[in-house]
Amino acid sequence: MKRINLLPPEARVKASRERGLIYAVLLLVVVVVVLGGVYMWQKSVLTTKEDELAQILAQQQVVAAQAAALAPYAQLQAQRVGMAATGKGIYDARVPWSTILEEVSLVIPENVRLQSMTCLVPVAMQPGAAAAAGAAAPASTDVTFTGTTHTHEDVAEFMTRLGLIPQLKNIQLGSSTGTAAAASTTSGSTQATVSFTVTASLRPYQTPPPTTALQAGVAP
Repeated sequence: MKRINLLPPEARVKASRERGLIYAVLLLVVVVVVLGGVYMWQKSVLTTKEDELAQILAQQQVVAAQAAALAPYAQLQAQRVGMAATGKGIYDARVPWSTILEEVSLVIPENVRLQSMTCLVPVAMQPGAAAAAGAAAPASTDVTFTGTTHTHEDVAEFMTRLGLIPQLKNIQLGSSTGTAAAASTTSGSTQATVSFTVTASLRPYQTPPPTTALQAGVAP
C-alpha cells in the first residue's frame, strides 16, 4: 500500500529543519566530548611530565650538593696530578752526572791523569727557570777538565774521545802547557809533562725543564 504524507509542505520543511538542527546539536555534543577527552588526556600527560621534572630537579639539587661537598677533593686531585707532572718533568730534565762520570772514565786515555773536574748546570737547564721566548741560549762552560799527560797529542785524543759522550758538546781547549817532569825513580830519565784545561758544554734537553716559579701572592 502506498504511503501518503498528508502534512502540508510548510510542516514538512519545518520538520526537516528540526531534524537537521538535532543532528547538528548531536554532532556538536560529540565534538565537545571528544575535545574534553583529549583535554583530560593532555592534562594527565602534563601532570606526569611535571612530576618527572620535579623529581629530576630534586635529583639535580642532591647531585649539586654532593658535587659541592666533593669540590675540595677534586682540587686536591688536580693539585696532585699537577705536582706529579712537575716531578716527572724535573726527573726527565735532570742532568745524569753519574752517567757522565762513568762515560768519562771509559773514554779517558791511559796517559791522561785528571786533577779536577768542575761541573755546573746552566740556569736555562734548571727547573723553575723559564727561558725567554725566542731568546738564544748563551754559550756556557758547564764542565771543565784539568789534568796532566805526556804530549799534546794525548790532549787532542782526550778531546776527541770526549766528543763521543752524548751529553757533552762544544769541546774546546782552554790551555795546554808542556813542562819538564821530575826524574823518574826507576829509570832516572825525565819525561815531558803537559798540563791542560779542556772545557765543554752540556747538551740542552729535548724537553725543557718545568717552570716551578711561585705565583704572585702565593706562599711557598
